[in-house]
Amino acid sequence: MKTIKCLLAFTFALLCFSCDNTTKDTGTTIGSLHISSATPTPGDSLHLSYATTAKKEDINAFYYYTVGYKQYPVDLNLSKADSLYKASIVIPDSAIAIAFNFKNKKDFDTNNNKGYLLPLTNSNGDTLAGAMASLANFKLRMGANLGLDVDKKEAYKEMSSDVLSHKEIQKDWDVVFPRTFMAEDKTEAENYIKERIATYSNNTNLTEQDYRNLNSLYQTLGEKSKTDSLQLVMEEKFPTGTNAQQKAWATFYKEQDYEKQKQLYTKFKEVFGEKSKIKDYMVTRLAAEAIENGNKEEYVQLMSQVTDKNMLPSSYNSLAWSYAEKGENLDFAAEISKKSLELTKNAINNPEEKPAYSTKSQYIDNMKSSYNMYADTYALIKFKQGEIDEAISYQKEAIAEGKDPELNERYIMFLSEGKQYDTVLKEAAKFIEEGNTTAKINDYYKKAYITQNGSENGFEEKLKALEKVGHQKLVAKTKEEMINEKPKNFRLKNLEGETVELASLKGKTVILDFWATWCGPCKASFPGMQKAVDKYKDNKNVVFLFVDTMESGDYETRSKLAGDFVKNNNYSFQVVVDNPVKEGSREYQVASNFEVTGIPTKVIIGPDGNIKFVSVGYSGSTDKLVKELSLKIDLLNS
Repeated sequence: MKTIKCLLAFTFALLCFSCDNTTKDTGTTIGSLHISSATPTPGDSLHLSYATTAKKEDINAFYYYTVGYKQYPVDLNLSKADSLYKASIVIPDSAIAIAFNFKNKKDFDTNNNKGYLLPLTNSNGDTLAGAMASLANFKLRMGANLGLDVDKKEAYKEMSSDVLSHKEIQKDWDVVFPRTFMAEDKTEAENYIKERIATYSNNTNLTEQDYRNLNSLYQTLGEKSKTDSLQLVMEEKFPTGTNAQQKAWATFYKEQDYEKQKQLYTKFKEVFGEKSKIKDYMVTRLAAEAIENGNKEEYVQLMSQVTDKNMLPSSYNSLAWSYAEKGENLDFAAEISKKSLELTKNAINNPEEKPAYSTKSQYIDNMKSSYNMYADTYALIKFKQGEIDEAISYQKEAIAEGKDPELNERYIMFLSEGKQYDTVLKEAAKFIEEGNTTAKINDYYKKAYITQNGSENGFEEKLKALEKVGHQKLVAKTKEEMINEKPKNFRLKNLEGETVELASLKGKTVILDFWATWCGPCKASFPGMQKAVDKYKDNKNVVFLFVDTMESGDYETRSKLAGDFVKNNNYSFQVVVDNPVKEGSREYQVASNFEVTGIPTKVIIGPDGNIKFVSVGYSGSTDKLVKELSLKIDLLNS
């Protein structure tokens, strides 16, 4: 018995020793974020704790899970617990890395520019092959939009190290990595690409995606004869594949005869079916042609064949707005405009069919913004049809928080036409006081004031007081938007062949307007930009440079395109021509250095030589553009 007792005691001691030495995963802390597991794997549940003093209503939290070189955003639903915000997620089985994002009002928490990036692991705790490459690609593609100052060379190295070390993932990266590698080390990249081509060439059972990867590799090397040959092979081997569909679209797009376009469309549906995205592009193009020919019934019939209902509201609204502006076909315009509103409202209430590139909340916010824009169209149609009350009702929806002066102006106009002068006085005063007014709003406000008071006595004093408050608010808001980042110097030639160097302009306020001749919004903004240029033409401390970028062709072609456009439109712009990183590249030097991913983009540099403001896009309002630019310029020169 004594021996048995000793054996039991020894066994118990071993068990206790084993328990004491078991490593428990207590999670990991990255900046202000604690994650319940230090080595999460695909499919795991994670509990998150985020420390911040921000109010819940000011926080926008979401994460991206990455799959190879693709990223998919998901909302983080935070709940307050003591001094922390908490959330739980289930990692998708396909994910290989995660990037968390926390935004307080307009500013991202960048964790001292490190981000909240987490590679996933396998069951042994080893980082998954491709996870670091995926995060490097994420930083290169998304970093600037999320507030990160990305070291491109370091990101290239991270991607290269991961992809080159794991042959099993190289196939998944053949569309993206070789181009990145080529920018980093041309000689080594070419050797690598030739190895990848040999791998495919030795395989006798290639899928269409394999052929497309191979085609991309040859494109990177610039071997056009090989890509042309592969196109023919893909067409023969995969007659209903992606490449065949794209070729059919190219044929359709080039065709100018409407009847032949319809024949090509019918044939496309017979060969490729009803669910192809290209089919929807074809049918919307046919519908546009039908309406151009004045055939409303055919337009409606064609648009009913669109499978992707997300394409419809914008198409309906564009046509309805063109009719509304001209005051033509108002009954038909009202019909299709109402459809755009109904479809958008349905999307807001049922966001399950959101695109992969946005979270559910982002999609809903975008749809609400679109709804307001479409309501503005419908209101204008109703106004021109003489239905003032309905116009007012929809315009009230359109203005939302009243931040768009152009929409506000139409609302006040409708109220004034409806003789609702008390409401005009109240709403116009609010817009003026918030700085979201126009000259016409001020005129309507004056008319209502005189109507209600019998004279204009006291009006000017009241208006000046409101404008003073509005100006102060705009100045305060503009100051909040101000940043202080050091730009990279550049030396570019203007249209006269003279070299313009940014560093030489230190001490002046410099407005860089990135544009291209193919960019519709860029060109739409130019009347406003010309007004701004004219306003400051005698101020030697203000310099406008219009940076033509992302333009196709060699230097001479790009210069001529930009020069001809400016000359033909009588713009007195100083244009400088951006250059590609290397010949044939789609990446441009100055645009890349200033992290310009979309145009028009305006960058304003202060007299101290640092970037103070960056704005992307064009609102469509000339007055608003000039007003906002002037405020920023005057603030920097004060």
